[in-house]
Amino acid sequence: MDPDTLTAWCQSLAKAYSIGVRLYREAKLLAYCSVYPLHPDPAGPYLPRILDCGAEVGIITTPAYQFYGFLTAEPGLRVIFGPTRALRGDGRELDGLMALLAVPPEEWTGYAQALRGAPMISVHRMAWLLCSLTTALQGRPFPVEQVWLDTRAEDVQQSVHADHARQRVEEADDSDARQMVQQSYAWEQLITSYIEGGRPDVLRELFSAPPRVEAGRMAQDGLRQVRNMGICTAAIASRAAIRGGLAPQDAFLASDLYIQKLELMTDPAAIERLAQEMMIDYAQQVERLRGPGAGPDRFFRLCAQYISQNIFTTIRAERMARDLGYTRAYLCTRFKQEAGISLTRYVQQEKVAEAKRLLRFTDQELGEIAALLGFSSQSHFQTVFKQITGETPMAYRRSSPV
Repeated sequence: MDPDTLTAWCQSLAKAYSIGVRLYREAKLLAYCSVYPLHPDPAGPYLPRILDCGAEVGIITTPAYQFYGFLTAEPGLRVIFGPTRALRGDGRELDGLMALLAVPPEEWTGYAQALRGAPMISVHRMAWLLCSLTTALQGRPFPVEQVWLDTRAEDVQQSVHADHARQRVEEADDSDARQMVQQSYAWEQLITSYIEGGRPDVLRELFSAPPRVEAGRMAQDGLRQVRNMGICTAAIASRAAIRGGLAPQDAFLASDLYIQKLELMTDPAAIERLAQEMMIDYAQQVERLRGPGAGPDRFFRLCAQYISQNIFTTIRAERMARDLGYTRAYLCTRFKQEAGISLTRYVQQEKVAEAKRLLRFTDQELGEIAALLGFSSQSHFQTVFKQITGETPMAYRRSSPV
């Protein structure tokens, strides 16, 4: 399997299981795919155990009672899955991990919350997942009995499984409700920023595999819990759209109609889908308002969509023109006529808008953000950021509340 196909495979697995997937060749990281990547990578302290292990397929358990699974795609090429959700412990294990990773103390709460948002996958389910993937890769059966296990003491594992079973029983009546897009304050802020910015394409990507996080109980009845979450989502989304330029009367009318519709629904999964569709709808309305002349111009929307979908790459006019079926001269000239600014400047503005989100909602270093967004260097990123916003990236990060 070629590297590009392997990377795409890892991305699909990350979305399918809402779990981090890494691709290593020897000790070199080739890809880290996750719906909600953590920096620094929590797998860091356990990589030597995984990469140096002679087993073809295996699972390790961390002191925080999380599992990491791995398989060998080909000699020297290892795929690592995890972590699963922290299943047990009084918090000291996670604190020890964050100290080992040198996570700043002021970011411990958010980092721990993200770790607890990992999917709940037992060691047995992880073993069967690795077994099925290895069977598909090798084209021959790989018995689950051959999955190497580096687990903790048996009594601890029994306690973990007992805790898992008890929690599943306690949460059974509202498990569907917990599948809603129920986010922590920071996650909520991230989503509303995309509504306010008119970015429905990014929301669709986020909703394809949202991270698992806990939400406060607002009703004892599971269906009522889901409906209440939908009502809260309508209020949050409508106000984000108003901040993005949508007329208040239009935003509130749409909110009322969505709430009336969800109150008639009895399927929690359908209510979840409606809540997601509602947020995308609001983002689309803001997007239409922000187009040239506030109209749905096909050319501009096609260009804007292309830039949004490729925001984490180096966008070159020649490649963009070829992909969209235009000449470079035609693309640049028409874009400036319709948008009022050059294509290069528009791309810079969109990259800076994405950089603001990364600065505000992650702890990534400036160099990492610059590389992620396709800037030629950190200094180039800082120069463009200051030209567009009037302040440096670090000044923006310090002044932005989470």
